[in-house]
Amino acid sequence: MPLEPTWIDATEILIKEVKGIFNRKAKRKEKAFEAIEAINRAANRTSIYISKNKKGTYKSNLELSDLWLETATKVRDLDVSLYNQLLYKAEYWSNPASWSDNDVKKAKIGLLEIKRAAQEILKKK
Repeated sequence: MPLEPTWIDATEILIKEVKGIFNRKAKRKEKAFEAIEAINRAANRTSIYISKNKKGTYKSNLELSDLWLETATKVRDLDVSLYNQLLYKAEYWSNPASWSDNDVKKAKIGLLEIKRAAQEILKKK
């Protein structure tokens, strides 16, 4: 004959579930910090590239394109909208000449816009 669960059994199950919730929150927070750090690293490298190129016209840059693509993968599970912005940013750096100022504005891929969106990740953690 099966034994009836006791309040001790129920308490153990509840404790296990609560621990699981805290562990998931901690992992999400860690992912959020990793994503923000990756975004800042990519933004800093982009700023350096832009400051060195004072003409205002940019050539495609494989390193920046790859860096933004790698950064997007860190955001994918945290914020789909920001993930898409970062994919557009990677696409932009593969061929900046094909993007008009209006395209950049509509895609919301300016460095300040991306950094602001990255900060929102922490609010969602």
